[in-house]
Amino acid sequence: MAHGTKHGDAVDTRRTGDDPRRVGGHRIIRRLGAGGMGVVYLAESRSRRLVAIKVIHRHLAGDPEFRRRFRREVATMQRVARFSTAAVLEADLDGDTAYVVTEYVPGPTLYRAVKEWGPMSGSELEGLAMSMAVALGAIHAGGVVHRDLKPSNVLLSPVGPKVIDFGLAFAADSTTLSVTGMGTPAYMSPEQVRGTATPASDVFAWGGVMVFAAGGQPPFGSGTGHDVLYRVIHDDPVLPELDGVLGELVRRALSKDPAARPTAAELADALASGTTTRLPPVFVPAPAGNPGRVAPAPAGHPGRFVPAPAGDPRRDAPGIEFPRVYPTVQPTAPEPGGATGPGRRRRRRATSKRWAWGGAALALVTAGVVLISQANPLLPGPPVRPSVIPAVAEDAGTRWRKLPGENPLRRSPAGDVRFYVQPDTEAARQARTWSAQGRTADAALIRTLSEVPQAMWLAGGSPADVSRTVREAVTQADRQQTVPVFVTNNIPGRDCWNGGAPDAGSYRAWIDAVAEGIGSRPAVVALEPSGLARMPGSPECPQGGEAAATQRYGDLSYAVEALTRLARTAVYLDGGLAGWPAFTQVADRLVNAGAVRADGFYVNVVGYRPTEGSLAYASKLSRCVYLRAAARTASCADSALAAVPDDAPGLPHFIVDTSRNGTGEWQPPAGRFPVPDEWCNPPGRGAGARPTADTGSPLADALLWLNSPGFSNGQCTRGTSGPADPAYGIVTPAAGQWWPDQALERARNAVPPLTTP
Repeated sequence: MAHGTKHGDAVDTRRTGDDPRRVGGHRIIRRLGAGGMGVVYLAESRSRRLVAIKVIHRHLAGDPEFRRRFRREVATMQRVARFSTAAVLEADLDGDTAYVVTEYVPGPTLYRAVKEWGPMSGSELEGLAMSMAVALGAIHAGGVVHRDLKPSNVLLSPVGPKVIDFGLAFAADSTTLSVTGMGTPAYMSPEQVRGTATPASDVFAWGGVMVFAAGGQPPFGSGTGHDVLYRVIHDDPVLPELDGVLGELVRRALSKDPAARPTAAELADALASGTTTRLPPVFVPAPAGNPGRVAPAPAGHPGRFVPAPAGDPRRDAPGIEFPRVYPTVQPTAPEPGGATGPGRRRRRRATSKRWAWGGAALALVTAGVVLISQANPLLPGPPVRPSVIPAVAEDAGTRWRKLPGENPLRRSPAGDVRFYVQPDTEAARQARTWSAQGRTADAALIRTLSEVPQAMWLAGGSPADVSRTVREAVTQADRQQTVPVFVTNNIPGRDCWNGGAPDAGSYRAWIDAVAEGIGSRPAVVALEPSGLARMPGSPECPQGGEAAATQRYGDLSYAVEALTRLARTAVYLDGGLAGWPAFTQVADRLVNAGAVRADGFYVNVVGYRPTEGSLAYASKLSRCVYLRAAARTASCADSALAAVPDDAPGLPHFIVDTSRNGTGEWQPPAGRFPVPDEWCNPPGRGAGARPTADTGSPLADALLWLNSPGFSNGQCTRGTSGPADPAYGIVTPAAGQWWPDQALERARNAVPPLTTP
């Protein structure tokens, strides 16, 4: 129940002609603030006590579902200890005017105080930290998750800070961006961005509020909602100088891993005792040179796990980037049901329309079941669900002959395949901006770039949201007789240590929703970039060991199964890129992840390898997968690969990403940069071959733009002190941000050239 102005913005607090004079017997004095949910008034009760009244907007109050949820939230508010917040005094949720009355808390919001008087320090800052930790403890003890803790929801009252507006984040509010579903981007935890809010999410927000109080800026900066959300998930927080116990607690609270954060009670205990020795120990990455292990917790203690610190070479492995989050997907709480919900039951009842691979390789797989079910010496973790392999091999030849007519990329002739162009992309909006500024030539070129079909990235969101987004795209594409291409980027732990769905059940429900949105219409799905190239339990990402690897294989196998049951959907798994990871490791991972039931794999989604080189590499990888699927001990030496004929039935097909490889890879001058970081925003690159299914290669189903030419890989300093990137002489946009100048450069350098009208 915010009593002050949100974010310190100026608000006309005078009563207007539309404001009521009395609400529930309380005399209205003036406005305190307003938002998308309602208007907050200062009022005088019958006993002449000052109170705050939030009057809910009529269009919301008229919604029975809203009233039901609002009633539930008011009930949870009443369970919270009064010392920690503005106590609920009364509420009327059934009358013509819906409202709730709370204690009036005089005093500015923390946001306003910091902006007007500057950051806090010393005992003032430590007192704020303790008061907020105690308040969160009381809120959590009442069975409530705040979900929107931020500086404007902390009031600095005469008796100490009070936390307000908990339990109401489900409603639309002017301070809550629509892209988030609930919460404020700058203070949301990574798991909340993906749709799950827990008490640990509030602790993350506590850390963010403390950073703001001490430094005047949130830990992940400002900007558009999606820019901030990307940094929350992928970047390290920017912290002010915070020493001692408070500094350590803030750093722990802002961990990407919820399990590594202290509880609210642990925060209060550590602040009171002045030590963190009683906090559970954390697992930390082993030093470089020992990448396969983490330091153990003490015997008998479960411990917690935290990501590698900034600067750890495994944290910033070359070639890793996830540049897009499709903006209409709104992360909210996962729908009930999970992997056993109605969507999953429908999948089980569905009849499989086709198998992706067939012929000799699948026949050989039957004989290799025992081998495949054994531990793989090249990659940790046993493969998943070997019991399905005999069913795949059954009547493989017949199924393979049916396949080309069902995969939308293998229509005959291939040149007839046209791909869906997303409306109103960042490039299209940039073209309009430059046109209005008189940059006619640049606007025309970037507009041409926007008209090239590019994949739609799906990351996060509730099952209902992602299903709706996908359904709208495939419906529009079907009307245009085009094929939409999707990239799913939501697997648990997608960025090695963090990111993606919170658990396997949530991910599988989300995949079911993607499948439901596609339905019977044509589509192409590229599953989880770097999902196999940088998977947990591998040398590139050692955290989690065999259990994490097994889980990754299980999640990908589930996605393959759910999506290949669709009659006209082509499904491809991550095949890395030439030279990364090791050749046979990629092949074994593809087999373990169920690639024998997919349409194939894709390469170069995080790289700039020339197309011809990627085609040659993918052709070799196809043969290696073919042999390793038959017997895990099979050799993938050049002589063995050469013995596999081009027309061998069952050779897996592939896709090559050509979105940014027109001028090939960047070769920085020797010795110019301490750490070249060739993968990070390489200058002089250009867009590559346009999307087509007419590849001239019997195994290459398409050249596609799975990635995008116009998004930053991050703020790399190439081993210098920074903050500027010495290759450009400027501080480049953060990872995942649209970078107009880079997009324009890649459009200008496109090979073949982009032609403008």
